[in-house]
Amino acid sequence: MRLGTVEKTALRAKLGRRLKRFAPHIERVAVRLEDVNGPRGGKDTICRIELAMSGMKNVFAEARAHEVMSAFEGASRSVKNAVETAIGKRGRSVRRRARAETVRAKERAMMPRPVRRKPPARRPAGGSLIGRRVGRSRENLERAAARPEKTRRDVWVDTSLPGVSATDRKAGGGSTAARNTRLNARRATATLEDSARKPSRKSTRKSANRAKSGSKLARKQKRKIHSPSARARRASP
Repeated sequence: MRLGTVEKTALRAKLGRRLKRFAPHIERVAVRLEDVNGPRGGKDTICRIELAMSGMKNVFAEARAHEVMSAFEGASRSVKNAVETAIGKRGRSVRRRARAETVRAKERAMMPRPVRRKPPARRPAGGSLIGRRVGRSRENLERAAARPEKTRRDVWVDTSLPGVSATDRKAGGGSTAARNTRLNARRATATLEDSARKPSRKSTRKSANRAKSGSKLARKQKRKIHSPSARARRASP
């Protein structure tokens, strides 16, 4: 529909007053007026208003009336309510996301920080091949089980030296792990500690699964008291 300059100015001013408080959220406004029935008359004037919103979907409203101003009044009122609803939903979703992010941040703060494991120590010259101090990786296991004197004659153990025995020569080195390590041990739960020098206290500690000396004496005393011969002596007059 063709409108005069005065009507356009009035519609623009009215729509501006109605939507001015939503101006930060509106990028573009499009108003379209259409006469669908032409000269036949009736309630045939349609006003369509579309708002391009910032960060939201476009808002659209439509109204039908006999006159231009009435149709525009209904469409502008509808689009104002639609904008309020859209901004309210966005505010609630933003607040909900902010609360969820705050909760997640608190949960992350309360969670214990992962402990960074220290890298395994490198084997010192003449030190351990495998064990607690240098790790029990497959590489260390193969290195502990290697017997270079079998393939290289320049790697041998001189048993004439003090503190060097034939056991060392059979093992390929002065290492407990090299003598007792099996490469194909899937069911094994532990490997012996390797120690080229003084072993750790744990590796030399006695097992807890053993008969205590006190229990031996207790069993001896029980056998002495409750044996058939002892009971027979106590029963005889």
